[in-house]
Amino acid sequence: MGRTVQVLLVEDSETHAALLSQALESPGGRVAVRVARSLAEARSVLGGFTPDLAIVDLCLPDGQGTELLPPEGEEGAFPVVIMTGHGDEGVAVEAIKAGALDYVVKTPASLAEMPHVVERALREWTQVTERRRAEEALRQSEERFRSFFESAASGMAIISPEGRALRVNPTFCRLSGYSEPEALEKNILEVTHPDDREETRRLYDEIRADRRRVVDYEKRYLCKDGSVTWGRATVAGVFGTDGALSYFAANVQDITERKETEEALRLSEERFRTVFNNAAAGMVTLSTEGRFLEANEAFCRFIGYSREDLLSLRVPDITHPDDQEKTAENYRVLGSGQSRAIDYQKSFLRRDGSTVWGHVSVAAVPGADGLPLYYVGLVQDITESKRVQDQIRESKQMLQLVLDYIPQRVFWKDRDSVYLGGNRNFARAAGVEAPQDLVGKTDYDLPWRREEADFFRECDRRVMESDAPELHIIEPQLQASGKQAWLDTSKVPLHDGEGRVVGVLGTFEDFTERKRAEEALVEANRELDAFVYTVSHDLRTPLTPIIGYAEVLQETCRDRLDEQSLDCLAEIENQGRRMLALMEDLLVLAKVGHVQRPAEPVDLGAVVAEVLVGMGSLLAEAGVAVERHSLPGLRVPKTLLAQVFDNLIGNAVRYAGAEGASLEVGGERTGAMVRFFVRDHGPGIPAGERERVFEVFFRGTEGKKVQGTGVGLATIQKIARCYGGRAWLEETPGGGCTFWVEMEDAPATGQEPQGGG
Repeated sequence: MGRTVQVLLVEDSETHAALLSQALESPGGRVAVRVARSLAEARSVLGGFTPDLAIVDLCLPDGQGTELLPPEGEEGAFPVVIMTGHGDEGVAVEAIKAGALDYVVKTPASLAEMPHVVERALREWTQVTERRRAEEALRQSEERFRSFFESAASGMAIISPEGRALRVNPTFCRLSGYSEPEALEKNILEVTHPDDREETRRLYDEIRADRRRVVDYEKRYLCKDGSVTWGRATVAGVFGTDGALSYFAANVQDITERKETEEALRLSEERFRTVFNNAAAGMVTLSTEGRFLEANEAFCRFIGYSREDLLSLRVPDITHPDDQEKTAENYRVLGSGQSRAIDYQKSFLRRDGSTVWGHVSVAAVPGADGLPLYYVGLVQDITESKRVQDQIRESKQMLQLVLDYIPQRVFWKDRDSVYLGGNRNFARAAGVEAPQDLVGKTDYDLPWRREEADFFRECDRRVMESDAPELHIIEPQLQASGKQAWLDTSKVPLHDGEGRVVGVLGTFEDFTERKRAEEALVEANRELDAFVYTVSHDLRTPLTPIIGYAEVLQETCRDRLDEQSLDCLAEIENQGRRMLALMEDLLVLAKVGHVQRPAEPVDLGAVVAEVLVGMGSLLAEAGVAVERHSLPGLRVPKTLLAQVFDNLIGNAVRYAGAEGASLEVGGERTGAMVRFFVRDHGPGIPAGERERVFEVFFRGTEGKKVQGTGVGLATIQKIARCYGGRAWLEETPGGGCTFWVEMEDAPATGQEPQGGG
């Protein structure tokens, strides 16, 4: 179990403070909450206490909660989550700008979810602080490079792919006799002795061709005054992520005196001394008894001792107790002559008692008898990398903890569909005691049926071979408990550092109860449609003679009936025809969803053309013009599409048509979805009625002025939903309505998505 998370809760409401404390303080003691009622009390608490997280109410009795936000980057800063009783996007933005990590509106749901908010905030804060550390480390690294480059004892130059100097250090200028501006005007061959130019050209060409990344050779340089200097050149090619050469990095050591006279040895020794003293890594020389003879500034900074202090110490004096035995054994190997060099990692005790880690390389300098005269050691500070490694290990542990407590079942496999791991929920479903018991097993070792295991592995194969995820796979599974479950599974390919597929990661959710509820709902809707169809059909039968008798009586008894009686007969006929139209619309509504998709896409433009031909007289009478835009094809039955356009265009003409008015019809495709519109420029629909226009029988204010049943738009909505879409209404800019209908363009006979465990 990790350490206790210290949370400062600043909340003036006793009720909210109690609810939040109860939600945050788990029985295991993972979270400890300290409560402050005001800004003043919070500041007093913060005077001797730095929380891991502060949850602060925005409005406090003595000021705004944002006043507690610590300045960014300040020592001892902590993450702050701001709360308020009312959702206000502007307040949230200002709080985040002021430095808050998150913003929460106080609701019963958000108070209950506060442990998750705390976990998320702490995780984000860790990422923020790690990023700041990384940026600081990068800055320091760049500063060290500049310092090393400028103060290096050897000549250093950055050279373009064409061989021109881009940057030189002072040592290179001294070596060549050129000033920095003069050196930057030179090509590498111009400062190379004629006898060495061909070899230099050849070696640089090998780096350009990526046959070699580094060359190390001796050559002569032509100095500005015409003299010749010998140098040992180490040239490395630096390549970009695209594989192209970015530049050459050259390090040149002056070996003129070493090559020509005994003085060269002295100069070489001096250069070593310069490197020793200015190296970024710690360097030391040691006696065979382990006593310090010399130490450079970098090592002194690393260990926290001065040079003078180190000269009175031995290696065991600065070695951590846990590494004493290992260090002593390594020096015994060196002292016996069994090895000339050792290389290992160890922990050191600094003067202030803190612990640092170093990568140690120690070489023995032998005498004439082959035994060591003294040792030379190089120590690289790896404290930060060890810290990062520890954080990675902790992150892995945290990830496993998260995986074990999420409701989904999670698993991962290698290229052969052999399980590499999973979370606790998956282990329980698979009938094993712990996730580690899954490792090395296949689906055939688990309680699935043989055909299910085959099915799962085939899905694994498809995902890995196609290098593409398969999401929301609906599949059955017989679990270890004997329960026949329905799963919603998703699988994605796993890649190594070079992008190769090395396995598959899967998650699934048991939605058995939801599927049963959906099936029950489908059955209920089916029964309801059948009932509506039967009732509408049976009621339509007696309406025909009622309408007929009313017509006959109006014709045959016109001379014998008074005007009131004739009006009654006319109303009987009118209401009968209205009910007949209603029955017809209800029959159409009940039959939606029982028609199969066509094998080929239907031409929507042709459907609209046919509908407009049928409406010719209506359009002519209203004086309405229809402007047609492009329309994509769609695999939906033509009869239903005609019903949709007939309703939408007919409504637009009846409700919004006016002499000289125009209608627009068009559509577009977005992936698998096709959507189309009918736009008018009429009086529009009141805002309060727009959400209800797709309800059965709803006609609205304007609808009462025009003959209709109130079923047409409900039928359109049902058709759209049956084919994976929806219908909605938008206001036309400048006045009027735009009705949109969206449907999925699925194949005529689609198969259920497939996948596996």
